[in-house]
Amino acid sequence: MHGAWRSNDSSGRRTRQRQTAGPGAQTRQTLLPGRGRVESLLVAILAHISDLHFGRPAVVERLDALKEFIAEIQPDAVAVSGDLTQRCTKREFSKARAYLDSLGETAPYVVVPGNHDIRWLGAVARNMGLAGLFREQAHNFKYSRYKRHISEDLSPSLEVPGAVIAGVNTAHGITRGSITRRFRDLGVIGHVKHADMVRVREAFENAAPDAARIVMLHHNPIKGELSGRHGLANTEQALHAFSDLGTELVLCGHDHLDAVHTIERGAHGLIISTAGTISNRLRPGRASSFNLVEIEDHEIRITAHAWRQKKGFVPSEDCTFPRRTTSRQA
Repeated sequence: MHGAWRSNDSSGRRTRQRQTAGPGAQTRQTLLPGRGRVESLLVAILAHISDLHFGRPAVVERLDALKEFIAEIQPDAVAVSGDLTQRCTKREFSKARAYLDSLGETAPYVVVPGNHDIRWLGAVARNMGLAGLFREQAHNFKYSRYKRHISEDLSPSLEVPGAVIAGVNTAHGITRGSITRRFRDLGVIGHVKHADMVRVREAFENAAPDAARIVMLHHNPIKGELSGRHGLANTEQALHAFSDLGTELVLCGHDHLDAVHTIERGAHGLIISTAGTISNRLRPGRASSFNLVEIEDHEIRITAHAWRQKKGFVPSEDCTFPRRTTSRQA
């Protein structure tokens, strides 16, 4: 396992250094609320970005600044929680593919589709199929552009030293599992399927015992502060299942508003990190943003970085939580 720590450069931006964990490994002193001072070793850094919306809402200046920021901090992985495109067009996917490739030159990334990344006509046709007629073809059509340009795997997983990220595809368009009472949410709300929970369990079981267990999905399971909407149709069922599988952290997007929550569900609590959008599809009074996740052996720190004109992305607020992991056998 690799250790890492941060120091400040002359501009105030924290930079990264690495060191192999061992007798002389670098640690930092941390004071948690209600606890004594402990030493905690930084084991993994993740850049969590979402809702890039390539197309008309995309802002080149912010995308370039984000890419430069990621290249500078050298995270262990980049987690991209969906909505790469605005209209699901070939041109938008081509630009998204090129951008992901550029991020991949710095760190491995894992990505899941968002509701803007699927062809809704395919979802409608699939549900209208008589006795299953054309249902498989319609399903393939729905994700065809995402699979062609981004990835064949809609629910991928990625393990890096210190963390495993299990992706869950919650973008299914207009389907039975995503139907809600609000007509405006038609095709926008997502849901978690049982098959994906099985894949999360497999990813966690195959990961190193000391790796932080992380789930990434597009839709927000916590009601947005400004939107007032949940992103998932089966929120409670999904959160209990994630908790029971040993998940420590849930990464999501969709709401276009950065937020961090802790909730008590299932076997133990969950930390939920919602990343904002990099595009100009912003909530009133809010800026483009992404989250930086620092995983230590005793705690998890999440820092939102907001866009400030002429300054780029700068830390705006951060939260630190003690890790609530159960002991695992190697």
